[in-house]
Amino acid sequence: SAVRIRPAPLTALPWAPYRTAMAYIRHVAPEEEGQEMAALRERFAGPAGLDHILAVHALNPPSLEHHYRLYRHLMRGPSPLSPAQREMIAVAVSAENDCFY
Repeated sequence: SAVRIRPAPLTALPWAPYRTAMAYIRHVAPEEEGQEMAALRERFAGPAGLDHILAVHALNPPSLEHHYRLYRHLMRGPSPLSPAQREMIAVAVSAENDCFY
């Protein structure tokens, strides 16, 4: 299936006396995408390609546009934090969650 739950290592969560699980979403390679996702990739990709957090929508292309608007607002919209600070927070949270997208 496209979504599976994998337990986080106990060492990753020293404050938690129990195991937690992180969702895993299968990535679809660009050459395996359907036409709808390929068109969205072309529309939303930046110079470095489509951000991983957006590329996971290859399994449900209609959700990409909604997520893109939210993502752009959070990462580039009005905020007391600079875009670089927001990216640093996103990287730190992703690393803590063992999440590469």
